[in-house]
Amino acid sequence: MKRSLSVLLVLLLLLSLSLPTAFAAPEQKIKIVYETEPISMDPHVGNDSTTSTALGFAFQGLLDVVNGAVTPGMAESYDVSEDGTVYTFHLRDAMWSDGKPVTAGDFADTWVRMLTREDAMDLAYLIFPIKNAAAVNEKTLDPSELGVKVIDEKTLEVTLEGAYPFMVTLFASSPMYPIRLDLVEQYGDAYGSAPDKMACNGAFLFKEWAHSDRMVFVKNPDFWDAGNIKLEEISMLYVLDGNTRKNMYDVGDVDFLDLAPTPDMVPVYQDTPEFQFLNAGGVQFIALSHKGINEEHAKITSNRNFQMALSAAIDREAFVAALFPMHTPSTTVVNPVISDQLGGKWGDHAEYDLREKYHKTKADPEAAKAYLDKALEELGYASVDALPSMDFFTTDAEIQRTISEYLQDVWLTTLGVEIEVRQLAFAQYWENLYNQPYDIVRTGWGPDYDDPFTYLDMWDSRGGWNKTGWEGKEYYELVTEANAQSDMKTRNDMLSRAEEILLTEAPILPLYMARTPLLLRGGKLANVGINVFGARFDVRYAELME
Repeated sequence: MKRSLSVLLVLLLLLSLSLPTAFAAPEQKIKIVYETEPISMDPHVGNDSTTSTALGFAFQGLLDVVNGAVTPGMAESYDVSEDGTVYTFHLRDAMWSDGKPVTAGDFADTWVRMLTREDAMDLAYLIFPIKNAAAVNEKTLDPSELGVKVIDEKTLEVTLEGAYPFMVTLFASSPMYPIRLDLVEQYGDAYGSAPDKMACNGAFLFKEWAHSDRMVFVKNPDFWDAGNIKLEEISMLYVLDGNTRKNMYDVGDVDFLDLAPTPDMVPVYQDTPEFQFLNAGGVQFIALSHKGINEEHAKITSNRNFQMALSAAIDREAFVAALFPMHTPSTTVVNPVISDQLGGKWGDHAEYDLREKYHKTKADPEAAKAYLDKALEELGYASVDALPSMDFFTTDAEIQRTISEYLQDVWLTTLGVEIEVRQLAFAQYWENLYNQPYDIVRTGWGPDYDDPFTYLDMWDSRGGWNKTGWEGKEYYELVTEANAQSDMKTRNDMLSRAEEILLTEAPILPLYMARTPLLLRGGKLANVGINVFGARFDVRYAELME
């Protein structure tokens, strides 16, 4: 009897030892793969979607966006004055990754640096809603006049130029993340170029950056909300080839895949439970520089009839069907999914619907040729054969070459206009976009905050993004006046008029509005946040399930 009991105890012991292995929770480490790596981990340099995603792991602003909702961040609470122009933030006890406390002064120093740094890749215009920010940026006022006041280490007062309705989402955006000014002064232009040349205050610590290969982030044990962070490690892998990315997902090497760069793969997964669409809020367009690669080209690219000739030659419906079946052809600027600040969406208002009014979804070859004939006459060319070949630059991504060659063929076949395609690595692409010279560029914009102004402020000639050389005096006055309005209907009317100016005067040719196809490891990767504005995908609070 004792022997039988002993054997039974041994068997139970062995069984108990095997249980943790059999039923252990999955290791909380995930890998996601992107086409291109971030430009920098300096929040004042990069603002593309991939960069914003990486920055969101390592930093947190005064406020945060979690699955589309604005939540507390470094500020555990805030007060707003009755007229909506003064925000007072009360910071929580939080630490930087080197043990120093996060203070109100960090935010004040950060925004002054953003407005005064000398760099062509300038995002300062994003914070022009802060009182005197534009004047500080233009060096007509001293930085001490900026509407930001440090009450004490944990209290920050921000005064605005007006009662901007989108400020809570702007305060959560990556360009407003705090940085450490002492480290910026120590590392200079190298700040944010490597994990040892910055400090983090976000949910994850920046551990590794092997350029053109991967970035690795590990859970920050000192993050104020660390108890709700389940993942221990996030690896962002960078693979240019679409088939390689697909194979990595298929064999289980990565848990998350954005199919937007490889739309031909959408049908392969569209009917699987791992597939979903995101209405990303992004807009894609062609911009023509008023500066050009030289003086002769500048006269051509700034000619409105030449611009409209290129636009009328494009069959946006066929273009999207051939290359991006998940997207929507677009002939406007403001994405209809964005908030109208009246409790609805921009697309709810028929009076703001500018589709087909200035640019057309279907190609009109005869109109395109008529526009070109007018342009040639105005420019003094006897025929299209006398036009120089125009410079068209884009990134080195596979899909961007396909887009460029598609448009190159359309413009040559329909108009006889020759385009020379120039592809650049992602970081060099942005550098070239800001610094010139170029004639034509295919680019896009994802909303930083939930308001139509996010699609319009970038074309303010004072802003850092608009390097096309186009300056619209009426446009500038209109958007400035719109943001001084307390009545949102009046404001919307003004913003819609500003959009009309962009479509009739500015060197912008809308192409399509984005809807992003995603693959999430089926049933295992839970709580992935999806945002229309800011970083599109947020896996900070995600969890791998059994």
